[in-house]
Amino acid sequence: MEVIGHNPITKEMINFRETPVAIAQKKLLESIKHTPNFALRLGSTVWRNKAWVLNPDKLKALLKKEISVDDITEYDVSPHIEQKAVDMRIGLDIALIAMKKLADLLIIITGDADIVPALKFARREGMQVGLNPLRGHIQPELSEHVDFIDTKIPKKDI
Repeated sequence: MEVIGHNPITKEMINFRETPVAIAQKKLLESIKHTPNFALRLGSTVWRNKAWVLNPDKLKALLKKEISVDDITEYDVSPHIEQKAVDMRIGLDIALIAMKKLADLLIIITGDADIVPALKFARREGMQVGLNPLRGHIQPELSEHVDFIDTKIPKKDI
C-alpha cells in the first residue's frame, strides 16, 4: 500500500506506517499471531484512489449547512483504506479445517456476511459455528448461518 499521503486539510505529509494508530495496530496484530489456538489472516491494504473520507457526523452537519467547509479540521478526515483478499483466505482455512475434521467448534469475529458460504460449508461438515461481533453491527444474513452469537465485551453505559 502507498504509505505516504497528504492530509487534504493541512496538506501535511503523513507516513501512515509511523502514525500512533499504525504502531499500536502492528503491536496488537503481532501479539495475536503468537496467541495459542488463534489464527490471524491479513490481506493486503489498498488506499482507494488516494481518497479521503469525511467523518459522517461532519458530513451530515455540512449537508444541513450547520457548518461550512472552513469548520472541517484535519481530524475530521481519514484515508479511505480497505483490506482486500481476507475473506477468501479465511474461507479456505475454514473449508480445510471442516473437511479434515481438525476442529469441532469455530468462533469467528466479524459482522460481515461475505464469509457466509464458508460458514454454511463448515456447518454442513458438522462444525459448530459461533459468532462474536465485538458488539458491532451484524448483517442479517450472517446471523442466520451461525449456531450462536456471544461476546464478552461489556456494554458501554450510555
